[in-house]
Amino acid sequence: MSRKAKVETITKVVSNQECQNKRQALSQMKRIRWGIDFKNNNQKKFWDNIVSNTINFCIGPAGCGKTYIATYWALQHLVDKHSKYDGIIITKPLVEVDGERMGYLPGSIDEKTEPFMQSVYYNMEQIIGKQRMEVLRAAGLIKVVPLAYMRGLTLQNKIVMLDEAQNATIPQIKTFLTRIGMGSKYIVSGDLMQSDLKGNGPNALEDSIRRFTGLYGVGFSKFEMTDVVRHPIVAELLSRYESKFTLSDKSAEVTLSEWLNHPTFEHPKYSNYWDKN
Repeated sequence: MSRKAKVETITKVVSNQECQNKRQALSQMKRIRWGIDFKNNNQKKFWDNIVSNTINFCIGPAGCGKTYIATYWALQHLVDKHSKYDGIIITKPLVEVDGERMGYLPGSIDEKTEPFMQSVYYNMEQIIGKQRMEVLRAAGLIKVVPLAYMRGLTLQNKIVMLDEAQNATIPQIKTFLTRIGMGSKYIVSGDLMQSDLKGNGPNALEDSIRRFTGLYGVGFSKFEMTDVVRHPIVAELLSRYESKFTLSDKSAEVTLSEWLNHPTFEHPKYSNYWDKN
């Protein structure tokens, strides 16, 4: 047998084994009862936009369900026996915080990126359970690809999720978006108010909204502060970071002392939760 024939034989065996592993993994998902409970109209609109468009952008504050809706849609359509999708790709800008650089973290690329993907993994565990999620990951049906490693790829028949897109640069998202192949679905989410990028220029999410609004096949969804479902106090906390909120020019010590002497509370803007509890 020639060297070329041996390589082709080995490749075929490996490919057949991979297909078998994927079939076995998907067979364990049959008993899942799918049926998402939308908490508000904007969650339903986001879901419908994912169905209708090839590339989907979603913006909104923390806690409104952006990642959960995207993850639920991706998992449900991955395990559907009639689905055209053969994998989920997860990516996120790996923005360094407080000087802790990726290169100094121990382990392989997968181990380095693991902490950055916890929000997506947590949602997957909530939807299908940790054991099922690990089965899908072990079979190669769920993969993490750092944004910096996208160049040169063509992603066909994949559901590709980009989380925290506000931390991506314009060149990064250009590379990301142009990796899409036939039969794939892109879901891009982020919060315009939480960019960790340094500098004053527009981030990738801002640029994409201005660049692609009105382009056929590209959908946009938007959540408001009133759509926060994590806990009512999250919306109230975020409102204090908005530009229209003015911080006192007094020191923290003076501010606290004055308030303790005359404690007053501002009525919640976004929820009547405290009126009932």
